[in-house]
Amino acid sequence: MQNAAPRPTFLDLFAEVTKAITSSLDLDELFGRITHKISEAMTVDAATIRLLDPSGKKLFLRAAHGLSEAYLNRGPIDAEAPVFKALEGTPIVINDAPGDPRITYPEVTRQEGIHTIMVVPIPIRGEIRGILRLLTKEPRSFSREEIDFVTTLGEQCGIAIENARAYKNQKTLLDYFITIHEIGKAINSTYELDKILDLIVTRMPAVMNLKAATIRLIEEHKGKLELKAAHGLSAAYLQRGPLDEEWATYYLKQGDPIIIRDAKKDIHTIYHKEAEDEGIGSILAVPITYQDEVIGILRLLSEEVRSFSDADLHFAMAIAEQGGVAIQRAIDYSRLGQ
Repeated sequence: MQNAAPRPTFLDLFAEVTKAITSSLDLDELFGRITHKISEAMTVDAATIRLLDPSGKKLFLRAAHGLSEAYLNRGPIDAEAPVFKALEGTPIVINDAPGDPRITYPEVTRQEGIHTIMVVPIPIRGEIRGILRLLTKEPRSFSREEIDFVTTLGEQCGIAIENARAYKNQKTLLDYFITIHEIGKAINSTYELDKILDLIVTRMPAVMNLKAATIRLIEEHKGKLELKAAHGLSAAYLQRGPLDEEWATYYLKQGDPIIIRDAKKDIHTIYHKEAEDEGIGSILAVPITYQDEVIGILRLLSEEVRSFSDADLHFAMAIAEQGGVAIQRAIDYSRLGQ
């Protein structure tokens, strides 16, 4: 009679899970691997990962395994007491999820068949930045050793996430460096203003994964902004009205870049309803300069509410500076031909 295979130890499972989740530097693939592999290792029915947004106030779902769309779309769980505890660094187990008063959506939880939930923190760079949830459809009593083990896996998740983000940032910096060279070469090879402007507004959204871009130049005699090029926006949005009275424009004309975190309500902008109708989340706007004089504004627009990084800002500033030289050269060349 053959002996039964020995049950894997926590050390065996830890090595197995860690190997799986550190074998990819692609963030989306990484999140998927974590939820799948931890569910498998802990023999639970489902797992989710939620991370805090840059404000640190709201959790958003990054990956899920074993759950229906109806359950995943039930609504925010930020106000649940177990979530608060996990975000404070304390793992917690909910033994009867549908009947627990701390659960915000008990009926949806009951329909999904969820009975037991474990919630552990995900620390990134020493701060709790998310939660890992394990869910079972049968009553499950997690031992202290299991809770400690999953908490340690949560820490490993944070390390893997940070490594993947660092790799992504390095790749982004390399892509930006190459693009600065390519755009600079292209815009300096022509004296046609329209070609220069169109190249910038079409290339920037593609490289930065954005919805749209616009360039406005300051009219020489009136000092007002005039739209000269746009990509990815409707005619209705582009015709919404002048930007000269916006606080954002005031700062940009002083030579300062500005980030509009939420274009639907930021005090630095005035066309909030139009931004909502157009599906605009955030805006990065930088001055276009020539010899330290602001001659225009480059605006970069995203669909989602987005936190622009230092790399994004420096890249946009570099392109705007290169563009300023090429734009002014094209304007001067056009005047010579008149």
